[in-house]
Amino acid sequence: MSNVDRLVEGALDIHVHFAPDPKVARRGSAIDVAKQARDFGMAGLVLKSHEYPTHPVAYTASQAVPDITLIGGICLDVEVGGLNPMAVECTAMMGGRFVWMPTYSARADRQHKGLNGGIYLLDDQNRLVPEVYAILELIKSHDMVLATGHISTQESMVLVAEARDMGIERVVVTHATTMAFWTGMTLEDMKTLASMGAYIEHCIHVMMPMTHRLNPGELVDTINAIGTEHCIISTDFGQDYHPMPAEGLRMGIGTLLRAGMEEVEVGMMVKDNPSRLLGL
Repeated sequence: MSNVDRLVEGALDIHVHFAPDPKVARRGSAIDVAKQARDFGMAGLVLKSHEYPTHPVAYTASQAVPDITLIGGICLDVEVGGLNPMAVECTAMMGGRFVWMPTYSARADRQHKGLNGGIYLLDDQNRLVPEVYAILELIKSHDMVLATGHISTQESMVLVAEARDMGIERVVVTHATTMAFWTGMTLEDMKTLASMGAYIEHCIHVMMPMTHRLNPGELVDTINAIGTEHCIISTDFGQDYHPMPAEGLRMGIGTLLRAGMEEVEVGMMVKDNPSRLLGL
């Protein structure tokens, strides 16, 4: 077994897309991606959809693909009512663990695409709107993971600070190095968010030729500046023009090793840190 295969074995990918999807052509179903991940020896996947809660899919796919942990959650986009505490509570009661703040429905995401409107988390005094507080209370009471989604850096700062002050322990900044291209999130921003207790997620997706082509060496430098103990590597794969998620993670791990990362550092980011985030 190669060193790359050893690192894939036991890994946990917290950012995986799957079919069906109403907007994006996907590479395979939840069962398809779970089977490959299981065959690669991975420990688990977090299934994500921008349009619907995914834990029922994770629960059902688990029956067909045993011996791998499949976890779902909810993105707070308009399709589920936006900042909808009731949808979060239903997800929690079914066993879902992840709550992503708005993604495609976020104002920052829409502005990046040249569109108007979108959900914004702050009021005129740069405080979180009441609905977000209700959602944070549910996240805390059910010990869920808070993920920032596609919101702006300013919203992320306020959200993560408030989560810290409320005692929410499971927080992740969604694909921060991708947000550098979308909203201008800087390395210093990432370091600040990490200092508030958030894990900083970096997706293999950001290095791919059909996305941002981030130089692997630059990603390694960013991770080293933040500290591997604060970072998580995931894929954000599932698109039909990318590898299947498990194969993509394997490829990404090999790329990071080739770019100068140590095996122990990569192992921390694909195994230890995501497991700690989820309490597994």
